[in-house]
Amino acid sequence: MVNSRTGTVIDRITLDFDIKEYLKILIREKKIQPITFKKEHSSIRLYIDVFNRPKVPYVNTFFTLKNISDFSLIDFSMYFVFDFDINGLEGFDNDLSGYNEENDILYQYDHTGLYAGFSPISKSTNYETCLTKDFKINNERLNLSNKIHGEAGEILSALQIEFKTLKPDQSFQTALIISGALNKEELIENINEGKTNAMKFLSQVNRSVKSEQRNIQEEAFIKINLQKAVDCNE
Repeated sequence: MVNSRTGTVIDRITLDFDIKEYLKILIREKKIQPITFKKEHSSIRLYIDVFNRPKVPYVNTFFTLKNISDFSLIDFSMYFVFDFDINGLEGFDNDLSGYNEENDILYQYDHTGLYAGFSPISKSTNYETCLTKDFKINNERLNLSNKIHGEAGEILSALQIEFKTLKPDQSFQTALIISGALNKEELIENINEGKTNAMKFLSQVNRSVKSEQRNIQEEAFIKINLQKAVDCNE
């Protein structure tokens, strides 16, 4: 973690991810030349800006991913994954799902008519809903199936945006709109309203992620960053 800021309407967090393990996979697959990992930078930076305005039926979250490493990211994708559990724990295992292709909205609902869904301002590459226990992303299965689970159950919903290659110093930005509603038409209206609003704040978010303050390592997180996660490989 690099830093975080909490405000009345906007919460911001900046995270760095080490991609050494990803690079080792590319080396094994002979997609890149062997690397010593001594002086090279091997991190990508993710800026998250959450706009939670009062009295609007949506939450807008901006994701800006910047490749601050010395290496190109090959076959790189961003996934948005949700398990809404419509009506809480009492109804977690009877959700249905659907995809509105025209508006690129993936959603879940149940027999009460309550809906929850999400959509990015960038057109997604692939989508999928399935039982939570069956969801899988790995090196053999990078792309979502573009299929909707046809029965009620404990449903998980996922959208994928495929980058192909993200070169050093290149960045990608999108915003994700999340909403709930009492019917599908209202959900679509809410999310489209959120998309229109999100477009108005792209320049503000860009100024923030480029600012010096946003990219300074906060001392409070230095010790936390040095701690090793339990049961993780080196």
